[in-house]
Amino acid sequence: MTDKILVTAVEGAGMLSMGRSTFWRAVGAGVLPPPVRIGGLTRWRVADLMRAIDPASPPVSPSTAGAQRE
Repeated sequence: MTDKILVTAVEGAGMLSMGRSTFWRAVGAGVLPPPVRIGGLTRWRVADLMRAIDPASPPVSPSTAGAQRE
């Protein structure tokens, strides 16, 4: 179910207990997945953020992180 929930950068940063600038830095460094863009909106899937911080999951790769899912 969380694969369909989208959050803003501020909400994602809050979920991960970090500041907005730190969140964006982590996205730029590939630690967190890139956003999904819907029209003019920038959002992250909650499931992608949770996978990124799960030590058992594989690292986010730039080739698959931004792939559209249906």
